Amino acid sequence: MSRPLKMIPNPAPCPTTPPLAWRPTGPDDLCGPAATVAARLVTKARNLHANPAVPVKLLLCGPPGVGKTSIADMVAAELSGCTLAVEEFNGRLVTVDVVKHWMAGLGTLSLFGVYSVRIINEMDRCTREAQDLLLSYLDRLPPGRAVIGTSNLQLDLLTERFQTRFQSIKLMSPSTDDITALLRSHWPVDRATAARIAVGSGGCVRAALADLETWLDAEGLA
Repeated sequence: MSRPLKMIPNPAPCPTTPPLAWRPTGPDDLCGPAATVAARLVTKARNLHANPAVPVKLLLCGPPGVGKTSIADMVAAELSGCTLAVEEFNGRLVTVDVVKHWMAGLGTLSLFGVYSVRIINEMDRCTREAQDLLLSYLDRLPPGRAVIGTSNLQLDLLTERFQTRFQSIKLMSPSTDDITALLRSHWPVDRATAARIAVGSGGCVRAALADLETWLDAEGLA
């Protein structure tokens, strides 16, 4: 005699990460030109991790919220292989004394990662004196060391001396369709709302995430 089937309720859906707390973990999590640039740079960093024969000097320029810092973090992770080998700074805090301290340690090998990486966000905010000394630091950078800078300035507004020291990459803003697709791939938002948020963001992914979080809160979906 067969027994009646026991109905098992569907499990509650897992809560989604709030948009402003979400962080991309790989190139596929980025959108627009940033995704293409990240895929290329991460592959190159992975190869350098296997053969750290040269120093890495990378400068990412472009408007706010296009993925510069996310790409810098991804490249640093691939180069070092260890978070303890990565230091992150805001350009406003990179003073002459800080750069002098870095230069004094150029002969010291990293205890944690294949590459020792310094990320300088908003590098254009460094003082002029610190920038001048930073050029000397970059010239002396040995294999196994990396400096990754970001700047909201257009590339042609940075001094020529900086541009010649780095592999400089200009990032463009993602399209409205790119941002719409990103929002819908991670959060329960309909296409029309996602598109409206994308248009209002002006190409800044961070602004789109902030507006989406406000909408999710209002809809009780957060």
